Amino acid sequence: MHRVCFAILGSPRNARRPLVFRHVRTRNRRLLPLEPGHRFFLADQLAPRCGRILDVGCGTGNFLIAAGLAGYAVSGIELDAGAANLASRARVVPVPLHSFRSRLSNELFDIVSFFDVLEHQADPAAFLSEVRACLRPRGFIVLSVPNRNRWQTSQDALDYPPNHFLRWNRDSLGTALRAYSFSVMSMRQEQPSVAYVARQINGKLRSGLSRSLAPELPVWSSDEIPADPETEELGNTVAPSFRTRVVQLLGRAKHAACFPLAAAAIP
Repeated sequence: MHRVCFAILGSPRNARRPLVFRHVRTRNRRLLPLEPGHRFFLADQLAPRCGRILDVGCGTGNFLIAAGLAGYAVSGIELDAGAANLASRARVVPVPLHSFRSRLSNELFDIVSFFDVLEHQADPAAFLSEVRACLRPRGFIVLSVPNRNRWQTSQDALDYPPNHFLRWNRDSLGTALRAYSFSVMSMRQEQPSVAYVARQINGKLRSGLSRSLAPELPVWSSDEIPADPETEELGNTVAPSFRTRVVQLLGRAKHAACFPLAAAAIP
């Protein structure tokens, strides 16, 4: 039976394209901040203190770098082509998990991690089978998922297909992993931060006025399904008008005003 250490998080992430990172030197904490799931694992007293890690969906490599500096031997698979821009010193191999395993069937890992990845899987059974095939006997998995019971002021469009196929809470995640022969060693739920609550309040106060005054505003909000990459890149290269810049400034001021409300709301 395999073991598992994991955390349940409160913010969704987008799907990605495959890249593989190896070799770790330094980490820029501003450009590559650790996420709550990363910190939970690295600080968990029950987690192994060394070994080979395969991080599936490793993003910009922030967890890989921190884990490498902590003494782990790290490799990773990432599905976002833009992350390659922050991997200039790493060897990058464009393969998904099943191809990685089929090419390197003898490569086994002590730990397989997948932070904010499981909710994107339309076939979790197949995904967990691939993960298990990459593990040594008595190996560990570590993961995070958005918590479907997290506090929200409105529905998030990214919580549904074609982005998220699954929605988890503590009970459902534990039950599913035990069904696939994993034993649960550690589970934590992220507590809402002031920044998270401020974003939720800001979203609740959204009126659509900014979009009507400046329809060319770039779509960066989390409740929009991501646009086609070429269309999005073209839109981001157009210089904003004076009206758009004013609307953006007012929008930032409104967001900033939500922080005192969030600080009062958290207790």
